[in-house]
Amino acid sequence: MFKVDIFSGNNVRPFIRLSTLRQVLVPFILLCLWVPAQATENKPVKWSDCDPGGIQTLPVPDPVSKRNYNVTISLPSSYDPDTSTRYPIVYLADGDRGIRPVACQIKALREKGALSEEPIIVGLSYAMGENMNVSRKRDYTPVPRKHGDTAYGGAMAYQRYLHRTVIPFVEGRYRVNPDRRIFLGHSYGGLLGARILLTKPELFHTYILGSPSIWFANHAILAFESDYAKAHKDLKANVLLFVGGDEVSRFDPDRPGNTQDMVGDMKSFQSRLEQRGFPSLTVYSRILPGKNHRQAFPPGLAWAITAVLGRTTLR
Repeated sequence: MFKVDIFSGNNVRPFIRLSTLRQVLVPFILLCLWVPAQATENKPVKWSDCDPGGIQTLPVPDPVSKRNYNVTISLPSSYDPDTSTRYPIVYLADGDRGIRPVACQIKALREKGALSEEPIIVGLSYAMGENMNVSRKRDYTPVPRKHGDTAYGGAMAYQRYLHRTVIPFVEGRYRVNPDRRIFLGHSYGGLLGARILLTKPELFHTYILGSPSIWFANHAILAFESDYAKAHKDLKANVLLFVGGDEVSRFDPDRPGNTQDMVGDMKSFQSRLEQRGFPSLTVYSRILPGKNHRQAFPPGLAWAITAVLGRTTLR
C-alpha cells in the first residue's frame, strides 16, 4: 500500500514521487471505472423499468358499453409519416402495464439484428376508472363462471369493440399492413386471443398466446374449439404458444389448493388444433424450462416475435 503525505512541508519528504504516483493511480482509477461498467453490461435487463420513448396515448371509448378505454402506441424507430412504408402491427392485451417493457424488448431485438423489421405496437388499456382485475377478468374471459355472473364473460363484447372500433381507429391513423396484424396476450390475455382465434380467426394473421388460461371455467374455451371444428373445414392463422416449464400442477401455500397445469393445458390445446387437420393453420409452441408464470413472458415473447418478424419469418 502507498502512503502519501499530502501536507508535506519543507522538512517532510513525500513517500512517493508525483510522476510515479500518476503511473500507479491512473490505471487503478480507470480499472475502478471499467469494472462497474462491465458489471452493468452483464446484468440482466429489467424490462419493467425501461422507457422506449415516443409513447402516444389516445382515447378510444366503446360506443356500445360507454366505457372509456385508451390505446397506447409505440411506433417503430424508422417510422416516417412522409413515406409509404406499411408496418406489421401488434395488438397487446394488458397494454397498460405491458406496452413499455414489450416495446423496449422488441426495439432491443431489432437493434441486435434479430428482427428484419420493427412493428407498430398498440397497448390495449383497461377501462378507465376501473381496477385492473375488474376490467381484465370481465373483458378477457369467454363465459361467466356461473349463471347471472357479470364479473366474468365479457370477451364477446370486448372482441366486438376491438373489431369495430379499435382496429379501424388505429389503422386509419397509421400506416399499417393489415395482412400482418398480430395479437399478443398472456394469461387471461392469451385466453382472449384464443377466443378470437376460435370465433373470428381472420381478425388477426398471427396469434401469440403466452401461458393462456385454458383452465378457466372448467376449460370452457375447449367448447369453442369443438364448435369451430364442427362448423369449419379450415382455420387460417399462425398460432404461437408458450408456457413456463414450472407452470404445472403443484401445491402453492399462497393459493387455495394446487396451481393449474398450464403446461398440460397448452399441450392439449395444441394437440386438438393439430388433429383437426386444418390446411391453413400452423401451430408452434415452446416450453421455457425453469420459468414460472411471470418469468415465462420475456423469453417467450423474444422467441415468438423473432419467429414472426425475424430474418426467416413464418408464413
